[in-house]
Amino acid sequence: MLILSAQKMREIEQKVVSKKVVTRHELIIEAIGNAYDALMHDPEFSRFFNKELTIVVYAGKGLNAADAIGLAGTFRCRQVVVRFATAFDEVSRPVKTQFKIIDRNQLFVPSSLPKPAPFPCLIIDGLLGSGAHGTLADDYAELVREMNALRASHPCNRTIAVDIPTGLDPDSGKPGPDTVRADATLAIGCVKSGLVIDGAEDFVGRLLCVALPSLPLPPSRLHAIGNDFLSRIPERPQSFYKNRAGRVQIIAGSPGYIGAAQMCGEAALNAGAGLVELYCLRDIYPLLAVRVAAEVMVHAVDSYDEVPVERANALLVGPGLGKPDAPQIHALQKLIQKASCPVVMDADALNLAAAGKLTIPHGAVITPHPGEMLRLFPQSSSLSRSETARQFVKKNDCILLLKGARSIVATRHSLCFNTSGGPYMASGGHGDVLSGVIAALLAQGMPPQDAAATGAYLCGLAATHAYATQGFPRSVRATSLYPFLGARD
Repeated sequence: MLILSAQKMREIEQKVVSKKVVTRHELIIEAIGNAYDALMHDPEFSRFFNKELTIVVYAGKGLNAADAIGLAGTFRCRQVVVRFATAFDEVSRPVKTQFKIIDRNQLFVPSSLPKPAPFPCLIIDGLLGSGAHGTLADDYAELVREMNALRASHPCNRTIAVDIPTGLDPDSGKPGPDTVRADATLAIGCVKSGLVIDGAEDFVGRLLCVALPSLPLPPSRLHAIGNDFLSRIPERPQSFYKNRAGRVQIIAGSPGYIGAAQMCGEAALNAGAGLVELYCLRDIYPLLAVRVAAEVMVHAVDSYDEVPVERANALLVGPGLGKPDAPQIHALQKLIQKASCPVVMDADALNLAAAGKLTIPHGAVITPHPGEMLRLFPQSSSLSRSETARQFVKKNDCILLLKGARSIVATRHSLCFNTSGGPYMASGGHGDVLSGVIAALLAQGMPPQDAAATGAYLCGLAATHAYATQGFPRSVRATSLYPFLGARD
């Protein structure tokens, strides 16, 4: 999905409506239907919708409120509570229309919040849309505080913002004194630029992309990585076999860091690689060979330049590599230079590159976390994440996947922000799984930028599946992702 300014999106909407290409009502119905689909296909939120759920909608006057009320009405829940910010006579016609639809469906709609509110609650923020700027009026600010208090009152409660969390500037991403803290934001039509600004994620939560095919969008260099990227994974005909799924070669592991090698190898298997070969030095071979999945072929070498890289469809270097000595670093450099296949560099390979001991080859995919990025590019300490990514790829012709709460995939021509995953991924090993998944996608023939973006989305999606099926724990182990890496929604 494209990332555009709020003003640009409003201009597009006004143009198609004024030319009678589509009516406001038709756009609202399209938004409601597609938002419903996005929630019902989401591994976390699809588990919330049952007859015992109470939905509490906070509604303003405009189209944002119409979307929120209409969305609430699509779910056959025990109770829908609508909290209007103004007198009902003051709301727009689309809001009244959607409210009447709820009433026809015989859902109980009181005008005030019951005390105490029944649990679990799904809270829908429809107070203000992307046209709002500046400090909130007192009555709206009070409702935002009420909304946040309701969310915090029970661990099962969740808040969904329609288009943008109330109180967050849609373009700068700056929160006001009172801003809704959403667990997810339904980005309608496009992702507004403020939603991906550093710091906004604590208010935006996860981004759920809701396309509006009726709106013609202009080209943009900014993209949000959503479910649409899964369609880029190559299809497998009935005649498919392992050699067509690609061979991944991995150089990883050292004393004390065997798990990193194991995780990236097994992740590559689960992400669809036909063959996975793991190369390590002889001192850890006995430990590694008995630990990894039987399908991973483990090979001991005396020097990394013994790896037959000419057979590889993708080469992954770095997870748990430790601090190799000078001869082994020289062998690694020769191997990377010799590789004619796509290369992924992660973890200790990036630390060696930062120290000037390895060269990042043209077109490689690199996957630094913020600390590794700072070592690679010290200027990043004074830059935003997006500006760091732009400047780095301008100087280094590679595909950069800058990991973080909203991972960024950057090339010289585009900047993409991942929308999947969440804070439950804040534990060791997820980066190793990510690098293995990207290598597997490369081996299957995906272009490097697509492999990096799709790999980031797949890992976040798999983590959300694990998070939901495990009962919403605080943390999800990286190895929990394996069964879900093939998920398509």
